[in-house]
Amino acid sequence: MPAKKSRKSDAVRQRSRHSDIQPGDPIPNRGKRRYRPGTVALREIRKYQSGTELLMRRLPFSRLT
Repeated sequence: MPAKKSRKSDAVRQRSRHSDIQPGDPIPNRGKRRYRPGTVALREIRKYQSGTELLMRRLPFSRLT
């Protein structure tokens, strides 16, 4: 697998972003953690496959079947 090539524009963009910060400026809060698509779905699949609890209540399920 070839190595990922670095792009100069990314390095320039990051450098210019950091040069705007002055000492004493408030530190911005990071957003909520985001997982890659499918990671949470796989975690939920493992959770429901390992457990034995009912996913639907008995009466609505009996009406459905």
